Amino acid sequence: MKKTFLVSIVAAILTALMFSAAAAQGPAEFFRNIGRNVVADPQQEYALTEKEGPYLIFAAAFTGPNAQQTAHAVVLELRQVKKWHAYVYEMKFEFNASKDFQQARNPYTRTTIQYKNPGGGSEYAVLIGNFPSLEDRQLERTLADVRKYQPEVLRGRGSPTPFSMALSLHNPMLPPPNQRGIVDPFVERINKDRPYSLLRNPRRYTVQIATFTGQTVYEKSSAALDKLPDNNRKMTELEMGERAAIALCQALRNRGIEAYEFHDRYASIVTVGSFDSVERNPQVQQIIQQFQARVVDRSQRIVVIDGIECDPTPVIIEVPRARR
Repeated sequence: MKKTFLVSIVAAILTALMFSAAAAQGPAEFFRNIGRNVVADPQQEYALTEKEGPYLIFAAAFTGPNAQQTAHAVVLELRQVKKWHAYVYEMKFEFNASKDFQQARNPYTRTTIQYKNPGGGSEYAVLIGNFPSLEDRQLERTLADVRKYQPEVLRGRGSPTPFSMALSLHNPMLPPPNQRGIVDPFVERINKDRPYSLLRNPRRYTVQIATFTGQTVYEKSSAALDKLPDNNRKMTELEMGERAAIALCQALRNRGIEAYEFHDRYASIVTVGSFDSVERNPQVQQIIQQFQARVVDRSQRIVVIDGIECDPTPVIIEVPRARR
């Protein structure tokens, strides 16, 4: 009896020391240490829910017949090897195959995707969390680590790694945060003087219809891009994406469409429209339908404007803001 009591006392003291040492690191580190034993059960799906986040890291997205299995395998590896809380997020979208679509050559070529069911498809994203805010230091450190990581299940895919274009985002299962995102001084500086900068968008929401990252492939074949100056200079992939966004935004403006461009350290995007509310908004749905890809003969046909491709699936985003 005395021996059992002594063991209990010793265990209690060790437990108290462990918790006090962890708590001394601060609340955020304390709770992260408790969650280090990340579960990696092949029988579990690890689907993203509204309980995760509120901020996560977008690592990669997969489409095609084996997309779900690939995303699941990546999540398991991240949980087993890196001990990251990784999740799969399924993004469903539908195509209107009845409308005519004119295909054009584009320097920013994406892989044509085959779908089992014409008229719809899914994309499976791998997200890593959980982080309390975009300013969280642990998020910054993990994001840097994610971009350098080469998963064994994706060996040989992606340049320089499959996750090199990873970025942080708000949990898509949650309502948009009440506070508009404030860009840092560098991003503000490279955007503020542009006539169609997204920072000039007067409303809270817009629809992102095109994304150009540093992994785009450039071929000098777009008339819109050829009109831009210094086109003979060898450009970086990020610069090519910037030029594509500028050209696409101008092409849309020439058609009377309210388009905006936005550039940061990792990508350039083009958006359409400005809205205070997006719930059940017919104008938002009209923009999404106008720019989303269609399935024709079981192949995905992406909308092309002046030789520049739009994203297969437009998404609603919150308008970033400059510091006041």
